[in-house]
Amino acid sequence: MIKQRLVFDFAEQRIAYTLFRSSQSLNSSIETPRRIVLLHGAGVAGELTWTFIVNYLNHWDEVLVPDLLGMGESYYDSDDLLSFSIKDICHSLFAVLRHHNWTIIDLAGYSLGGLVAIELNSEAKKELDEHAQPDIEINQLCLIEPALFSDQSLQAALVFRQAFVPLAANIQAEPNNDQHFLDFLNLVSPHRKRSERMDKLAIQRLQARPLGFAKALAAVSQYADQLDEYGLQRLMSSIPRGLGIIGGLSNPGLMLAQKKIQQQQSGWHIEILANADHSLVYARPRRVAQLINQHLG
Repeated sequence: MIKQRLVFDFAEQRIAYTLFRSSQSLNSSIETPRRIVLLHGAGVAGELTWTFIVNYLNHWDEVLVPDLLGMGESYYDSDDLLSFSIKDICHSLFAVLRHHNWTIIDLAGYSLGGLVAIELNSEAKKELDEHAQPDIEINQLCLIEPALFSDQSLQAALVFRQAFVPLAANIQAEPNNDQHFLDFLNLVSPHRKRSERMDKLAIQRLQARPLGFAKALAAVSQYADQLDEYGLQRLMSSIPRGLGIIGGLSNPGLMLAQKKIQQQQSGWHIEILANADHSLVYARPRRVAQLINQHLG
């Protein structure tokens, strides 16, 4: 794949992203190129999260890997002091897709990116429900341990995500304090195989944009506060066919949430990676890519 690093300015925001293209798509006029967008988790930029997985993807002519607002090289404001929402992230992604005239895509999201993917899909489907012609259609979806959707019970998910509120405040107050970032790792991956070296590497990555990272955590909590049972049902019912990937060492509630999706979408597949925790996209990139190829390709 040939890659380009690009920047798109939108409504005083700056969205950085990497566009991967196969040599065939560059050298020939494919009428309907297959395209996929990959959304990263909180705190770690897109290319750092997805590059190894992109190398193993087989079925897509073009792959777009954005940095979400507040992370990598994407900015909601230049000093990371302004708060942003999950919908703000979605609007910035829609702007990039429309800039490139991408109308039909597959979509994969990991952790925070999984939550963004669900909302992005719902927003695209909303146009269809209102009998407007949607300009972006999400064909298939892959959710890898999506944030917020960690139980069948909305209330349990909300209680869990409220833990992000003091965590975000602590990081904003003391962005150089490693303990706050370790607290985040303990929250999202309590059963991970403990390694001082790996935890230190994860903390270094999260501290690249500490204030933007804190704003992203706050955005998840805000989204949870505004979600009710009707909204949750709307999100779940709009999910297209696709794939859920879960780490075997992760919260069992993640499986319950995936099964709830499967109850409503018969074309939904669930895969569990044994002995993997929330860091599975970094620890098992080849296997994650194989599953995406198998079920979405």
